[in-house]
Amino acid sequence: MTGLSRKKWIKLTLLLGAVRWYNVLLLTAAQYILAFFIFGENRTPEQIFLDRKLHLIVLANAFAVAGAFLINVFYDADKDLVNRSKFATLYRLIGQEYVLNIYVIFCVTAALLALMASLKVFLFMAVFVFILWFYSHKLQKIPLLREVSASLLALAPLLTVWLHFGDMHTGLLLYLGSLFMLSFTREVIKDLQGNKGNIIFGYTTMVVVTGTRFARKWLLVLNMLLLSLWLLGNANFNHGMGFYSMVSLISASLSFLVSAIVGSTSGSQVLSSADAILKAGIVIHLLSPVVVVWM
Repeated sequence: MTGLSRKKWIKLTLLLGAVRWYNVLLLTAAQYILAFFIFGENRTPEQIFLDRKLHLIVLANAFAVAGAFLINVFYDADKDLVNRSKFATLYRLIGQEYVLNIYVIFCVTAALLALMASLKVFLFMAVFVFILWFYSHKLQKIPLLREVSASLLALAPLLTVWLHFGDMHTGLLLYLGSLFMLSFTREVIKDLQGNKGNIIFGYTTMVVVTGTRFARKWLLVLNMLLLSLWLLGNANFNHGMGFYSMVSLISASLSFLVSAIVGSTSGSQVLSSADAILKAGIVIHLLSPVVVVWM
C-alpha cells in the first residue's frame, strides 16, 4: 500500500468512526423494524418491501444523522481534547475542511433522497437537517434545551416512519415516550462524564448549572416522577397492548434504576458503567418490536 493510499484509508477509517456508523446502522434497522413489525400488521411484507418512499426516507435519515455526527465532532473539537483526548487527536488527522466537505455532501444527499420521496418529505428533512446543525451550533450550549433537544432529535427518524404510514398508534406513544426517558437519562450521564470539558469551553449544561452532586439527585427525582406518571397513565390504556406496556415499563424502570445508582454512588467508573447499561437498553428497546411477531 502506497503512502497516499494508506493516508486515504486512515481518513476513511477515522471518518467512519466520526459518523458513528454503528449508530447509523442501528437507527436504519430500527426504522425498518417499525415498518415491518409495527406498521406491517395491516400490510403484507411485499407491500412494505416494495415501498420506494419508505426506502428513500430511511436512506435520507441515515445521511442526515451521519452528517449530524460529523458537524457535532466539528463543533466539539476543542472540548473533546479534554473529554476524549485520544479521539480528538485522531480527528485532527482528518482535517476540518475534509470533515465539512463530507458534511455538506451528506446533507445534500439526504435532501435529494427526500425530494425523490415527496415534497413533504423534503421539507421535513430540510427542517430536520437545519435543527441538527442548530443543535450543534447553539442548543447544546443551553441548559435543559441541550438534553431535551438531543433526546427528541434521536426520536425524529422513527417519527418520519410513523408519519409516512400515517396510522394512529397509541402503543407507539408508550414506546417512544420510554425511549425518550432512556435517551434523556443517558444525555445527563454523558454531561456528568464530560463536565470538566463542558466547564472549560463554556457548554452550560444542566450539570454545570446545578453542580454534579445535585444533578445526580434531580435526575433520580425526575425519573421517579416519570416512572410514577407512566404507571398511572398506563392504567388507563387498553391492556391489549401487551408488548408496548412491557417494553416501556422495562425501559422506564431501567432509567430509574440507573439514576438511583448514579445518585447514590460517585466515581467515573460508575458513570461509565451507567452509560454502557443505558446504551445497551436503548439498543434493546429499538430492536424490541421484533417480538411482536410472537405475541
